[in-house]
Amino acid sequence: MLHLLIIATLVGFATTIGVLPFMVTREVPRGIYDTMLGLGAGLMLAAATLGLLPTALADVRAGGAVQLQVLVVVLGGFASGAALLFGMDRFIPHAHAGGHHEHMHGHEPAAHAHCDHATVDERARHQGMLIVGAMALHRVPEGFAIGAAFATTGAAPLGLLLAIAIALNNAIEGAVMAAPLKRGGLGRGRLLAIVAATGLAVPVGAVSGFALANRIAGALPFMLAVAAGALLYLTCNEIIPESHSHGNERGATFGLLGGVVIVVLLKVLVGE
Repeated sequence: MLHLLIIATLVGFATTIGVLPFMVTREVPRGIYDTMLGLGAGLMLAAATLGLLPTALADVRAGGAVQLQVLVVVLGGFASGAALLFGMDRFIPHAHAGGHHEHMHGHEPAAHAHCDHATVDERARHQGMLIVGAMALHRVPEGFAIGAAFATTGAAPLGLLLAIAIALNNAIEGAVMAAPLKRGGLGRGRLLAIVAATGLAVPVGAVSGFALANRIAGALPFMLAVAAGALLYLTCNEIIPESHSHGNERGATFGLLGGVVIVVLLKVLVGE
């Protein structure tokens, strides 16, 4: 458990890597930004489809025949993970980073209409803090996925694969959080502290995922599928729309493909 906690904490604090460019500059070119988001989307998609789901489905053909009960459990877990993220997205106030049909406070396109922002910078800071809230929510299913992966027999390959992929994605999302806050005039110290704090949800989610998968008999395939459904919903609902919303679709698409290639290479290197 201790090694899981250490790894999950490092994965959470990978968000601070994304802040580093904003220590020396106020803006990152939008094309680079969208390509990075595409890369993060590819990492998450591949981690779910090449890592979590195959492991969850490993026993579906145990004995040569399809084990219908196991298949139903996995599909139910997948649907539950997607439903959980849908519920979080629908009912917990937050902001999407942009390029989404449901923006501030979950679903109100003109969320700032009622706000009395004295300056453009104040408005940017407000938007940035809402985005930070959304990204903090993202950390929970990511941590859960890592914890469930480390609960598998011979956990190191799958757990390590997910930890690396999610850490890379978190570094990218750190930049997503930092951009509006820096644009709003937030100081370097506060900027770094706020983004780093969102990573604290990763070890909490990881410990929860590990404990549930270990303590409930037969729960592991379900937990892995829950994590996969959550990550796929998160990627398709949040990251891809944002990366394709500013005219940089080609760069974002190549970034996504690059993310998938990275996970394939990681699978080979870690022996998963």
